[in-house]
Amino acid sequence: MRYRYRGLAVCAAIGSVLAAMSGAVLALPTCEQLGTDPAFGLAGNPQVSALSVTLLPAGAESTPFGPIPYTAYCQINFTFSGESGPSAGYLPGQSQQIGLRVGLPPNSVDILTATATGAVPWNGKNRDLGGGVYVGSVGSVVASTNLGYVGTSTDAGHEGSPLSGSFALNPDGTLNWGLIEDFAADGIHEQHVWGVKLAEAYYGMEPVRKYWMGCSTGGRQGHYQAQNFPQDFDGILAGAPAFNWDRFITAELWPAVVMNQEVGAPIAAVKLDAVTNAALAACDSQDAIPGDGIVQDPRACTYSAAAFVCKANGGPSSDPNCLTPAEASAVNKIWDGPRDTNGNRAWYGLERGTALSGFFALAGPVAFPIATEHFRYWIHQDPTFDWHTVTESSFINDLRTSIAKFNDVIGTDDDLKDFRKAGGKMITYHGLSDQVIFPRGTYHYYNSVLQGNYKETQKFYRYFPYPGNGHCGGVGAPVSAGVGAPLIDQEALFSALVNWVENGVAPDYVVASQPPPTARTRKICMYPNALVYNGSGDPNNQASFYCEERNKDDLIDTLTIGKQFETSTKANTDSSPD
Repeated sequence: MRYRYRGLAVCAAIGSVLAAMSGAVLALPTCEQLGTDPAFGLAGNPQVSALSVTLLPAGAESTPFGPIPYTAYCQINFTFSGESGPSAGYLPGQSQQIGLRVGLPPNSVDILTATATGAVPWNGKNRDLGGGVYVGSVGSVVASTNLGYVGTSTDAGHEGSPLSGSFALNPDGTLNWGLIEDFAADGIHEQHVWGVKLAEAYYGMEPVRKYWMGCSTGGRQGHYQAQNFPQDFDGILAGAPAFNWDRFITAELWPAVVMNQEVGAPIAAVKLDAVTNAALAACDSQDAIPGDGIVQDPRACTYSAAAFVCKANGGPSSDPNCLTPAEASAVNKIWDGPRDTNGNRAWYGLERGTALSGFFALAGPVAFPIATEHFRYWIHQDPTFDWHTVTESSFINDLRTSIAKFNDVIGTDDDLKDFRKAGGKMITYHGLSDQVIFPRGTYHYYNSVLQGNYKETQKFYRYFPYPGNGHCGGVGAPVSAGVGAPLIDQEALFSALVNWVENGVAPDYVVASQPPPTARTRKICMYPNALVYNGSGDPNNQASFYCEERNKDDLIDTLTIGKQFETSTKANTDSSPD
C-alpha cells in the first residue's frame, strides 16, 4: 500500500476550525458572511486559499452542449490544503491543493433577498457530484442546487485538462504519490466533508440525507467512498464505474496496439462501422428479443469478424467495406480483450455491436489519449514514451506493472460489508455498448462483491445493465447502424435510489425511454434477472415485458480472468451483517 486517505489529521483540522459553532447558537449567516466571518470555518483558515463566496442570481451556465439554466444559489469556491511535503507524497515545498466548489440553495435569510428570487429552497439533503476522466477542474453543481440539494464538486487535487494524466509525474521522473492520492481519494472526501460542514453552518443543521451521484470517474469515486468511508453516504448512484483503474485504463490502449501490430495502421472507420453493424445484426438475431436493433446481452454473442472477410481474400463477405484477414484478426482481438501468451484473459474487450470508431472511441485513427497518458506518465514514467513500441506481448508486461504500481492506491476493493452495515444503499448501471469502459468489468466487480449470494447483495446494492447504451448514456452503436435504444436517465435512477433509501422501496427494474422517431420504453431489469416478452402486446411498450427472476448468471464464465491478473479480495456478502 502506498498511501491511503490522510484524512484523520485533515478532519481534525476542520473540526478545530468549526468547533466554536457547536458551543454556541449562532444566527444563520448570509452567503456573504460564510466568506467573511471566521466563525464559519473559511475566512482566516490557514488551510483555505483562493476563497470566493457569491450569492448568484438565476442564470445559465455555458457548456459545450448548450446553456444550462440554474436557479439562485450560494456558490463557494476555494482551495484546501491539509498536507504538504515528502511525508505526504509531494515534492519538497509542495502542498496539497484541492479545488472545491460547494453550491447551497439559499437559506431562510438569503431567500428573502431580491437576488434569490425564484430560488429553490434547501430540501435538507446534500448530493455530491462526481468528476470525469482525470478531472482537473471543479465542475458544475447546479444539477443538485436546481433540485434543492447542496451540491459539491472537486478538481481532485490538480488543475489541467481532464484528458491529461501528467500531474502524476514529477519533473525528475518519479511519481507524485501525493497528487495521485488526491486524485484517487482525498479530493472526493474533502468535497464531501466540506459540503456537510458548510450546510451545517449555513442552515444551522446537518443534512438529513447525504447522496453521491456520478458516472465514469464519478462512478469509481462513488464506489471508492462506499469502500473507504462507508458511513458518509445514505445512498450512492455510481454509473459506468471507472474502477479497476489499474487494469481498465491500461486495456483502453489494447485496440490501438492490436491494429498497429496486426495491420500496421488504424483500420478505416467505414470498415470498423461495417463489421460492427454486421455483428450487431447477427447478435440481435440470436438474442431473446430479435429484430429490435438491440443486443440484450452482448456476452452471449460469439460472432467472428472472420465472417466479414472479403471474398477476394478467401472470406465469405461481398460487402464493399469488408475486411482483410489481418483486419478481421485485429477486430476479433479488440472484442476479446488482452490475453497473455498462455491464453489467459488479462482484462476485457469492447462488446460486439459497440462503435469502435468515432468521437471518444478506442479504435479511432488516434490512440485513445487517456490510455496513452497512463502509459507515458504512470506506467513508464517517461513523457516521451511512444505507445507504438508496445506489442501484444509487452502490453501484458505493462499491465502487470500498472497493477503492481497502482492497485493499492486506485485499484478497487470489493469489500462493501461496512457500507452495508452502515445502512447504505447503492445503485450502479452500465451501458452494454459502452465505447470506453468495458461493461464486463462492472459484471466482474459486482460478482466479486456478492460471491454467488445475489439476494443478500441486492438488499443494499443493485446493478442495472442497459442494452444498447453507450458511455454514461446515448446509443453505443455506430450512427450508420440506424438503431436506437431506451436510454439511461440518471435522474430517474437517482429518484429510484432516493425512494429506496427514504421509503424502503427497492427497485427491481427501472423504465427507460427511447426518443422519437422510434419512441419506445423498456424495463431495465436488475441483474441477473432477464427481460422476457409477455408473448403479446406492443413490443415498444415496457408493459409488454416482465423481468424474470434469476438466481444465477448463466454467462458468468465469460467474466473469468487469469489468476495473475485478479486483484479481487473476494469479499463474501455476509448473510447476517449485524
